[in-house]
Amino acid sequence: MKFLTNNTINMYIEESLYKKIMETSVIVTVDIIFINKNKEILLWLRNNAPLKNTYYIPWGRIYKYENIIDAAKRESKKELWISLKIEKIKFLWVYDDIYKEDAFFEWMWSHFASRTYIYNLDDNEKVEINDNQHAKIKFFNINDISLHPFIRDRIIDMKRVNYI
Repeated sequence: MKFLTNNTINMYIEESLYKKIMETSVIVTVDIIFINKNKEILLWLRNNAPLKNTYYIPWGRIYKYENIIDAAKRESKKELWISLKIEKIKFLWVYDDIYKEDAFFEWMWSHFASRTYIYNLDDNEKVEINDNQHAKIKFFNINDISLHPFIRDRIIDMKRVNYI
């Protein structure tokens, strides 16, 4: 099977159909944890549900027939203006992220199967917001107790496998 490349995908889903998908399915996403040389993680302040007004890691859904690394590259380029170097991408784990509050649609929870990757930024790799879904970006200390519990779970696993 030939996979689509990130240059050939434009997968807009009409809201009524997306509601039906969210109601009946788990949404598969790719999450990327960017780490700088100070071992801080990059988070952005979300403008949209789920996690509106919360600092969280970059993520996006994986399109049908799109391979996972291409999804990670697409999301990074689209939302942060960064071109990922494939040799630097490290797989962490797949997490079940279930949002009971602040879901996309008020009457249902959101459930994502989040394939999470780690990416260590070089000094010359700068990130900036490239969309309207996020208010700002900021690096956080990995021991910051204000981090969302899902992020803290990932940090525990990153330490366990010596990624940080």
